[in-house]
Amino acid sequence: MENLGQLNIRQILYINVRSDPNWHGKLPFDNWVVFTIADEQDEALLIDAVPKCLDKRVTYTCSAGQLAGVGEDLFDIEIVNRAIAEEDKTGKPHDYETSPVTTMHQNFSEGFWFATTLAFDGYKEINTVVCLDFTTKGVKRHLVELIKKICVGWLPPDKEIEEPIYDS
Repeated sequence: MENLGQLNIRQILYINVRSDPNWHGKLPFDNWVVFTIADEQDEALLIDAVPKCLDKRVTYTCSAGQLAGVGEDLFDIEIVNRAIAEEDKTGKPHDYETSPVTTMHQNFSEGFWFATTLAFDGYKEINTVVCLDFTTKGVKRHLVELIKKICVGWLPPDKEIEEPIYDS
């Protein structure tokens, strides 16, 4: 996992899951945001990643790329399935206030800006954003440029859809 920089108190980390088969062992535990970038050919990798992120108690999920909506849906489904299993096991209703919050962003820069500056939890401080890049082309350089812009007060464009800028 590579440290791309810091925005306020949040450390911004990056990993391309295709190049590191042990990526999930490097995830933080608790108090973190995952920013997923997945395109159509990455769906199987994304499906595999969702429970691994939830096992590491991700606090907030922001999904971007061509599979932004699919990513959010996968997280939501897994969260609900785990809640139902917990209710069946304990007989007590699940407290969804403690569940991760999920979002999807078709505007890539807005999604990254949101993940790094606004995503919050009312119960605990979030101090790490992990950018999980599932793409074959990579988006690390784009993320580094966005960090530089955000540091000087930049706000994302007001476009409904904005694709990431790929490294290759």
